[in-house]
Amino acid sequence: MKHIHYDNTTILTGDDIADAVIEYAAALAGGDRADTVAVPAIAPDGTRTTTKILIGPTSEVVVEDADDDQLEDEDGDFVERLRAAARTFGHSEPIHANTRSDLKGIGSSNADDKADAETSRTDDSEDSPAS
Repeated sequence: MKHIHYDNTTILTGDDIADAVIEYAAALAGGDRADTVAVPAIAPDGTRTTTKILIGPTSEVVVEDADDDQLEDEDGDFVERLRAAARTFGHSEPIHANTRSDLKGIGSSNADDKADAETSRTDDSEDSPAS
């Protein structure tokens, strides 16, 4: 379960739903667009409900883990629709910097990894013939 914080509201929903909402928010912001989204959610009394939110380029959406719950709400159709809508902005995968394959390893603060990489480059250059 995850909480979506939006404005002064907290929406309790399933993991995939929350992730799809924030991915869609990123896509909308990149396309300078807005949309209303009816998010499948769990009400305080444990019943299923829907919370409509307006997501636009300046929306501040925060997703955080919630306590695991027997009421895990996953709506595959909703998730697929939102991800398909995000793709219409030309993004085939989420735009998040921490999941992009082309950015892996950039900004690593592990000094040992950097030293190993430098050592590897030095070793390789010593083996290659001089031009």
